[in-house]
Amino acid sequence: MTLLLTNDEAESLLNMPEVIDELAIAYSDLAQNQAINRNRSDTAIPRPEIDASYVFKSMEGGYPRRGVYALRISSDIIQWPGKGEGQQRKEKLPTLPGNRWLGLVLLFSIENGELLAVIPDGIIQRFRVGATNGLGIKMMARQNARRIGLIGAGFQAGTQALAACAVRPIDDIRVYSPTPTKREAFAREWSEKLGVPVTPVDSAKDAVTEADIVLCATNSMQPVIQADWLQPGMHLSSLKRFELPVECLRRADRVAVHTRLWEPDMLMMGENTLPDDALWAKRKASDGIDWLNQPEIGQLTSGQITGRNNDQEITCFMNNVGLGLQFAAAGALILDKARRAGLGKELPLEWFTQTVVS
Repeated sequence: MTLLLTNDEAESLLNMPEVIDELAIAYSDLAQNQAINRNRSDTAIPRPEIDASYVFKSMEGGYPRRGVYALRISSDIIQWPGKGEGQQRKEKLPTLPGNRWLGLVLLFSIENGELLAVIPDGIIQRFRVGATNGLGIKMMARQNARRIGLIGAGFQAGTQALAACAVRPIDDIRVYSPTPTKREAFAREWSEKLGVPVTPVDSAKDAVTEADIVLCATNSMQPVIQADWLQPGMHLSSLKRFELPVECLRRADRVAVHTRLWEPDMLMMGENTLPDDALWAKRKASDGIDWLNQPEIGQLTSGQITGRNNDQEITCFMNNVGLGLQFAAAGALILDKARRAGLGKELPLEWFTQTVVS
């Protein structure tokens, strides 16, 4: 039988410390050639009539320790507003009935090839990103780090704070979003959820000043902090390639990345390129950083390298691009817990199999 789960069921089954621990094992396996991952692929078809593109994204990875292989797919209409204003960002439009999006994780058995589960990707997406940056904090931030400066108050920001609180004894969070009502609502919601005071502030600099950990969690395609705000001992955490200026990366004593599979395979129908691809190519050409020689998160979790030598170092973790292996690890965790809890709807495997060889 194939188990069909909802986002609500996935959320009820996941907790951040477990996801952090599971991903640490998965990344260590990957660093030691005991797991596998394919580069992310984005294929786009222009929709000029709505100033957007249809983008199909896929990523996949295998996690033999759990006996699973995962394929994560999303079918999106994407815009890049602010292109002429110097504040470009990336937005997925909820174009499906009921203002909804479409993204799925398909979990397969590596023992006999069966489809084990179909899970919406929304909750897994938030947890796997938060947990990955949480691992960066666990491996690279000072042990006594207690104050967070958070830039962003949207979809990903909450799980970034949740992950940080899971790995360090945080007692103060200051959050900045350019929209006052958004940062104020975030502060109220997450103060209650975390049991930690979350204070809205009026600028990104106010959030960063005197922070031990700086979390960037935005949809911006331009830098959201400045290098001259940094202080010795800080840890920087970013979930996009564009959030940190190159000056921050040069100033850091140690930089680690999620993966050296640095650039997704991006293909736009016609002669244009995806804005993500074009903007990163322009930046990379001028930043002078050898991205292929930066340590990966798996080298940290497996003990191959250390994340920090002393409390004065500025460290940085950049979650540069997602990995399908994350969905295999988190998906296996969800499936195991769902089976034990009796959650989900069982679908006949025959619906997905055939008697004709493909």
